[in-house]
Amino acid sequence: MRRLHTLLLVVAAASRANAQLPAWPSETFKSAKLNEERTFVVATPASYSTSKATYPVLVLLDADDQPQFNAAVANVAFLASRAAIPDMIIVGIPNGKDRTHDMTPVATGSTAKDFPTAGGANAFADFIVDEVLPRVRAKYRTLPSTVLAGHSFGGLFALDVAAARPSSFTGIIAMSPSLWWNDSTLSRGYATTIARTSTTTRLFATSGGLEPPIAVTTKRFVALLDSLKPATLAFASRHYPENTHGLTPEQSLTDGLRFVYEPVSLTHAPIERLDLKSDSATIVNAVAETEATYARAAKGLGLPERLPEAKLNELGYGALQFLKMPKVAVWIFRRNVANHPESPNVYDSLGDGLLAAGDSTGARAQFRMARDVAVRIGEPVAKETQKKLDALEHGTVQAGAAKP
Repeated sequence: MRRLHTLLLVVAAASRANAQLPAWPSETFKSAKLNEERTFVVATPASYSTSKATYPVLVLLDADDQPQFNAAVANVAFLASRAAIPDMIIVGIPNGKDRTHDMTPVATGSTAKDFPTAGGANAFADFIVDEVLPRVRAKYRTLPSTVLAGHSFGGLFALDVAAARPSSFTGIIAMSPSLWWNDSTLSRGYATTIARTSTTTRLFATSGGLEPPIAVTTKRFVALLDSLKPATLAFASRHYPENTHGLTPEQSLTDGLRFVYEPVSLTHAPIERLDLKSDSATIVNAVAETEATYARAAKGLGLPERLPEAKLNELGYGALQFLKMPKVAVWIFRRNVANHPESPNVYDSLGDGLLAAGDSTGARAQFRMARDVAVRIGEPVAKETQKKLDALEHGTVQAGAAKP
C-alpha cells in the first residue's frame, strides 16, 4: 500500500506539471548539457521596467504548473511589498520530455525497477547552473543572490544540489522532497553530506501531514540534520499537518523565502519599532542600527549592503507627515541620496523635506537634480518634480508636498 501511495504521488505531481506555460517572456535553446531543446520562463518584478535596480533570482522548477507558478509570482510580490524579502526575478524551469529522469539521482533497489529512466540530476543541475542562469544574467539585471526551489521530485533534486554543489545557490527550498527514493536511504546520505560542507548555505525543507511516505522520510532528514548542527548551515523546516502533497508548495515557498531572507527582513528591524511618540534621537539611532545590521546580513546573502530606497523613503515621509519633524526627514532623505545617487526619486524626496524645513533654495536645487538625473539615465522626468520646480522658479513657494 505504501508503494502504491508513493507512485500515486509521482503521477499526481507529474500531471500538474504538464500544464500550460505561464504568460511571461520565455527563451528556448538547444541545451548542450541535456542534448535537447529546453525552455525557461522569466517573471520580473513590477518595478523592473521603471527602475535601474538589480534583483536576486529565484529558480523555480515545474514552471509548467501554471497555478503554482502564478502563486509564486503573487506571493513573492506580496512578501517584497511588506519588506519581508527583496523583490526577485523568478526563473521558471518547465519540464522536458522526462521529468523523472531530469530531477532524480541514480536509482537503486526497488526504485530502479519502478523508474528505469531515472538518474539525470547531475546533467539537469549543469543545465540550470551553466546554461540557464548565465543566459538570464546576460539579459536581466541580477544579483549574485540565487535561490533554488523545487517540489516533490523537484524537492529531491534541490537536496541533491545542496549536497553536490553547495556553492551554486544562496538558499535551497526543498518542498515535500521525495526522500522515499532508493528505499528511503537518501535522508542520512544527504544530511551527512550537507552537514560537512564548508559553504554557508540557507536550507529549508517541508512536508505535509497527508503525504505519509514523504512526511516520514523528511522528518527523518530534518532530525538527522538538526542533530549534526553544522556551523556553516542555517537550516529550518516546517510540517503542515493539514496539507496534501499538492498543497504544500504554496505555504512552503512563502515560508522558505522568508527563512532564506530572514537576516535582511525589515519586518522586525529597529525602524519598525518607531511610533508617534518617538523623538528625533530615537529615530536617528534606529536608522543607524538598522543600516548596520542590514549591511552585515546583506553581504552574506549576495545583496547590496544598503537599505532599500523605498524603505528609507517611507520612513522619511513618516517623519515629515506624521511626526512633523522636517529636519529629521531631511536627514533621512540625505542618507537615501547617499545610498541611491542614481535614483531621481531620492532627490525629489529630499527637495520635499527641504521645502518643509523652509529651505526653498535647497529644495529647488534637489528638484533640479531629480530632473537632471532622470534625463541622464534615460527616464522621463516625473510630472510632480517638474511642477514643484516650476513653482519655485516662478517664485510660488509651496508647503512641503506629501508623498506616500
